[in-house]
Amino acid sequence: MSRLNWPKGIILNDLAWVENIARKYTLPDLDIATGSVVLERTFATGGRCFCYSDGSWVIGLSLPRMQRCGRQGMEGILAHELLHAWLWARHGYAGHGPVFEGHASVRGIPRWCSAEHEVRRQGPQQLALFDA
Repeated sequence: MSRLNWPKGIILNDLAWVENIARKYTLPDLDIATGSVVLERTFATGGRCFCYSDGSWVIGLSLPRMQRCGRQGMEGILAHELLHAWLWARHGYAGHGPVFEGHASVRGIPRWCSAEHEVRRQGPQQLALFDA
């Protein structure tokens, strides 16, 4: 799976929204320029974060969900994915484990998309790590 063609989607050009979410949820020193946010035509998940060995990251957000919920409805999902990127940039770690849980709890970031999703969650994490 090549980094150049994954994930595919529309590049989100409104970085001010991304920066505002990072500030609101206290993710200091997250260099927005090292990553990008794309809108994907996926129904399976609200968002996902891909972290690369060169320190860059790509967040994919669900375009259909964005169209249904608007930005306000996507805020928690974006904050969740930005936390993955922030942990990756600061600690080289980006999983859903206890480190993520602790930072999410302190900042009020949803650990999962919904309580129902957390109860039904099975299988591998949505987070993927790739070599550049």
